[in-house]
Amino acid sequence: MVSFTSLVVALVGIASSLAAPLDEFLSVNITERGPHDFVLGEHNAVRRSAINYNQDYTTGGDVVYTHTSTGFAVNWSYPNDFVVGVGWSTGGSAPIKFSGNFGVGSGVGLLSVYGWSTNPLVEYYIMEDNFGFPASGTVKGSVTSDGSSYTIWENTRVNEPSIVGTATFNQYISIRNSKRSSGTVTVANHFNAWKSLGMNLGTMNYQVVAVEGWGGQGGVQQTVSN
Repeated sequence: MVSFTSLVVALVGIASSLAAPLDEFLSVNITERGPHDFVLGEHNAVRRSAINYNQDYTTGGDVVYTHTSTGFAVNWSYPNDFVVGVGWSTGGSAPIKFSGNFGVGSGVGLLSVYGWSTNPLVEYYIMEDNFGFPASGTVKGSVTSDGSSYTIWENTRVNEPSIVGTATFNQYISIRNSKRSSGTVTVANHFNAWKSLGMNLGTMNYQVVAVEGWGGQGGVQQTVSN
């Protein structure tokens, strides 16, 4: 997921569902996408240390994950790495609503809008809450959205797992400075801010509200809508 040594993510059973380039998303009226149609970690908590994100891997430690038609819940105790969540098989710039709790007592935990684009291959985060997150990379600027400023980071991952296999790609990360576990994420504000800084996205792949963690203990419950 992010660029950090232990940070992880995986995609379970992803089809290559590609959409229009980002410019098209930002130039049309934003409409609701409907209920989520994509589950990250559908069968098990999954980790990034795979060859690519098209495989399903269990993680060490104890991770209990469930998902429903409205959201998901996960509890963990000293796992290696995991990421789970729900969203859409084709991402976009429409706002996303999330509501629930984010309780992390130790280790590292993240609550984010998370996704990928291709051409260029980019892994991106809009991080709403975090515990113990070791941010790294280059600070590119900031954006104010949904009642808080966000610090914008860019990081390059070299020969790392991705949705197309081992690859070199950039990560774009907006980190909210006033943390929250419920609200609305105006995704277009981040996409536009990144673009203004020369951080361009390509064709949208999946986009989820995700929880990621490694080490320590925590528990999260979230509903997700658009």
